[in-house]
Amino acid sequence: MDTPTPNRVAWHPPPDGYVKINFDGATFKDIKKASLGVVIQDGFGQVLASLSEQIQLLYSSNLVEAMAVARSIYFAAELDFSSFVLEGDSELIIKALKNNEDSLAPFGYILATAKTSTDVNCISFFLIRKLGNSVAHNLAKHARHVAGLKVWMEDVPPHLYFVLLTDYC
Repeated sequence: MDTPTPNRVAWHPPPDGYVKINFDGATFKDIKKASLGVVIQDGFGQVLASLSEQIQLLYSSNLVEAMAVARSIYFAAELDFSSFVLEGDSELIIKALKNNEDSLAPFGYILATAKTSTDVNCISFFLIRKLGNSVAHNLAKHARHVAGLKVWMEDVPPHLYFVLLTDYC
């Protein structure tokens, strides 16, 4: 009997002149912490920067995802990336980001502040399936073992190389 394999999600490059930023959040109720994962890649899929950050556990997973968006935008600004595609797997958060009006949800202020507080020329937001967000997801899960913030320039943690490579197969 054949075991069904999950549908592959092919990695797609950002448009010319853009970088691609994937974000994700995770919660660890057992240790009362949450975490953020961000990876920035160029049009060839090369990692330009990545981060794992542990934060205090927030009231909802949507707030954690909103914090991951904000961290992604601030991280890109810190590295002087002003044109980027932002991808995440939270439909609610991506819909709120695409909406021209500020969300009245508890996370709306976080998103509105992040979108307007940096000198960014162009941002596009895309919803992707969880399988297409595996590097950011694993960076968020890795933050369970990180005190505060850990940044890798032009790299990801060594144990995530395989995850990064499988995105391109």
